[in-house]
This record gives sequence, structure tokens and C-alpha cells, in this order.
Amino acid sequence: MSQWSQVQQLEIKFLEQVDQFYDDNFPMEIRHLLAQWIESQDWEAASNNEAMATILLQNLLIQVDEQLDRVSQEKNLLLIHNLKRIRKLLQGKYHGNPMHIAVIISNCLREERRILAAASMPVQGPLEKSLQNSVVSERQRNVEHKVSAIKNSAQMTDQDVKYLEDLQEEFDFRYKTIQSLEQNDKNSALIKQEMLALQAMLNTLDYKRKEVLSKIGRVIHEIDMLMSNMLTEELLDWKRRQQIACIGGPLHGGLDQLQNCFTLLAESLFQVRRQLEKLDELLTRLTYDGDPIPVQRPQLLEKVNFLLYNLFRNSFVVERQPCMPTHPQRPMVLKTLIQFTVKLRLLIKLPELNYQIRVKATIDKNVSTVSNRRFVLCGTHVKAMNMDESANGSLSVEFRHLQPKEMKSSAGSKGNEGPHMVTEELHSISFETQVCLYGLTINLETSSLPVVMISNVSQLPNAWASIIWYNLSTNDPQNLSFFNNPPAATLSQLLEVLSWQFSSYVGRGLNSEQLNMLAEKLTGKIIEIYRFYSL
Repeated sequence: MSQWSQVQQLEIKFLEQVDQFYDDNFPMEIRHLLAQWIESQDWEAASNNEAMATILLQNLLIQVDEQLDRVSQEKNLLLIHNLKRIRKLLQGKYHGNPMHIAVIISNCLREERRILAAASMPVQGPLEKSLQNSVVSERQRNVEHKVSAIKNSAQMTDQDVKYLEDLQEEFDFRYKTIQSLEQNDKNSALIKQEMLALQAMLNTLDYKRKEVLSKIGRVIHEIDMLMSNMLTEELLDWKRRQQIACIGGPLHGGLDQLQNCFTLLAESLFQVRRQLEKLDELLTRLTYDGDPIPVQRPQLLEKVNFLLYNLFRNSFVVERQPCMPTHPQRPMVLKTLIQFTVKLRLLIKLPELNYQIRVKATIDKNVSTVSNRRFVLCGTHVKAMNMDESANGSLSVEFRHLQPKEMKSSAGSKGNEGPHMVTEELHSISFETQVCLYGLTINLETSSLPVVMISNVSQLPNAWASIIWYNLSTNDPQNLSFFNNPPAATLSQLLEVLSWQFSSYVGRGLNSEQLNMLAEKLTGKIIEIYRFYSL
């Protein structure tokens, strides 16, 4: 049975992990259609041999052409369209750098083996168990349920506003009809009866205005509570899972679900904003003593705008942390003058924002590091977010050609620091943009997890150790002074991360016997490893 066939038989929680590392860099359609051929090639060797990688890329394109011929005969229009797009994408992206696709495919196959091994191994460490907590899953379902309920409430309030508008139009018509009558006609009993009916209608209008404002207030309050509690926790949990995944832990998912929640909340807030604008329009046509609109509307609008600002600011995230394509299993370690990639996403997916948001990347913005080393980013550091480059249609941007360059200090101290000091310096890649939508202007900023800058590959092991230590020990995304007073890691954490590192290279983690042996080597004592894994 092929490796891909085994992957397809996994449980849904493992399939979700597989889904995370297939994107436009290597589409899953190609992995599926060419499964046996892909598994029969030595992609790992090609990742270090340009001539071999060039031949494999050419053969890959030939295989895609053969699949195109097959599906053309079957007249499968959708698959024909997708394969043509994918072929064009692969040729354009890797023609000048065939080793890059070899690295990507090799990494995908290795990750598949790791997930297959994890699915067959019952042993889980305390960190991995915490990431799969059933309480967290229950909270995710609650968030999705509440977001859906809020969306329905906002839509129902739309109907109330429409009813209020129709009622006011009827009142306007009847009132203007009476006003147009002659003075003698106004004294008739019929007109007096009509005036009483108008007063009753005005009372109903007043009641409906108060009711609509009350419903809008409840929707705003529900959004506020959800954002302040469960949604914030969900986002923080996702960021922690991303940290663990970066150092070899189980692949993190859930960003698409978060995007759905953020987008629905943004749509609901903009819907409420339109409802408040409609109330203001009704106010200009009719007001009276005790009218609730001029009193309550400004406060509600201010709260809606405040929530939109916060929602947008939290929605700007680093989807894929900085990583050199040549070292896909060593993210956040960057070498000077070597290109790295990083991907950002706006979790609020609105068509109006496509190609309208330009993101600027900088390094160590407004940050004082512990040394005199300073860097600048070379390459394309300003790009527009769009929905066309991602396989799932998310609003994102990927920087593929950034290079860190070290600046010479005025004191001429470049390179004077020792290798250990260099690999314990943490730096920050920052991103900023501005969203202009429906009269709102919102400035957004986010940063990558701390990165370590090296100038020589000999510094890579120490730099990677620093990245592991940081992300294992803290969920603070920007503690650049971490190594001024680093906390100790527990033995259970260390053993678990060693198992992850082993898995990232050979496709399976360490078993209990192997972990016991490592614990004995590290501590000089025989330790029953199950004690750590039963916590």
C-alpha cells in the first residue's frame, strides 16, 4: 500500500494535520494524482543536487501533462482547469530554483511519515496532550455556535429596521395628508379621529425605535463578550499551537475556523453599523420629544467602531513563521543574505479588501536588542494581500524574497560577539498595514515570533537550540530579552521535544524505552518515563 493510501485512511484529526502543509507550493491534487510516482523518487537527494532537481522537476511537469491528456479524454472540465493552473504555477515558481520544490516535497513526505507514526503510537507527552484537550475542542464548538447565533440576531434586526422604516413612511404619508387639508377640514370629527390614530402610530414608532435600539445593543454586547473571552482564548491557543508546531510538535490547525468566526463577526458589526446609519436617516425625517435615537445611537456607534478596530487588529496574524526554504525544519533561524519566506493572513475575509491592503515588512522596528548588531531587510518588502494566491482563498500575502543584511556598526564591532552570544540574540520581523473600509481607517501591526540571526551555518545548531528553548518555555510572542534570565525546562518537556526532533527527520517519534534511555543518559538515573507521560 502506498504511503498516500495509508494517509487517506487516517482519522479526521490526523487528516487535518496533513491538510495544513499542502498549499500552492505543492498542491494536494498533484500529491493525489501522482502518488506512486512521487513516492518512487529521491526528493531528499535532489534537494541538495541542482542537476537532479532539474530533471525531477521536468519529469514532474511531464507527469502532469500526461494527467492532463487523460482527464481531457474524460472531459472532466474542472480537473482540466485545475491541472492547467497548477502546471503553470509549478513551472513559473520553480523554473529558476528546482531544488526548492525538491525540499518542499521531501518535507511533505517526511511529515506524512511522522503523522502516520504518531497515529500508530499511543504515547503522548504532556505538551501534546494539552494541545488536544477536550475542553479546548468544546470551546471551539461553543465559539462557532455563538458566532452563528449573533449573525442570525443581526439579520433578524435588519427585518425590524425595515418594519420600522415602513411604519415611519406610512406615518409620514398620513401626517402630510392631514397637513395639506384646509383649516376648516381640520376641525372635522373625522380628522380629529385621524389625529388620534396618528398619535397612536407615533407611540408605536417610539416603542419600535426603543425595541430596535435595545436589540442592536444586545447584539453589540454579545459580540463584545465573545471577543473578550472565548475568541481571544481561541486565538491565543492557536498561536501557542503554532509555536509548538514550529519546534517539531504536532501540526497546528484551526486557522480556517478562526477566519470563519472573525469574518462572520466583522460582517455582523458592519451590518449593525448600517442599521445605525438607517436609524440616523429616519431621525432626519422624523424626531420628537423623548426620541431615543439621538441619545443612544452615538454611544452604540462608538462601541461598534471600537469593536471593529479590535477585531481587525487581532485578525492580522503570521500564518507561517519566517523560514529559509533550504531549512524547512528550522524556522525562525535566518542567515544573513539568504532569502527566507513568511506568510501573513487577515482573518477577516471580505471581497472588498482583495488587493487593497499593502503590507510592509521591517526588522527590529522600535526595538533595542541586547547587542549592537543591526539589520535591514533587502528584497521586496511591500506587497498587497489577495485571495488568489492561497489554495483556500484566504486573504493573505507571502513574502518570498526577503533577505536580512547586517549593518556595519559605527564602532566597527560587527562580528565581535562570540557564537553563543550571537545565537542567543533574539530579533523581530514586524509587519504593518492600513485598512480603509466604509469610512473607517485602521492601522494594523503584527510581528513574527522571535528569530535568531546567524552569519555562518556553523551557528545553526546553537541558534536552533535557542529557538527550541524559547518556544518550549514561554507563550510570550515578543520577549526579546528572554535569554537575559532564561527559565529551566523540565525533563518531561526536554524528552518530548527530543522525540519531536527525531520524528521530523525519520518520520516517527521515540518510544518509551528509547525515552527512558535518554532520561538515564541525561540524569544519570533510571527514570520510569511513563510517570512523565501520565501527567
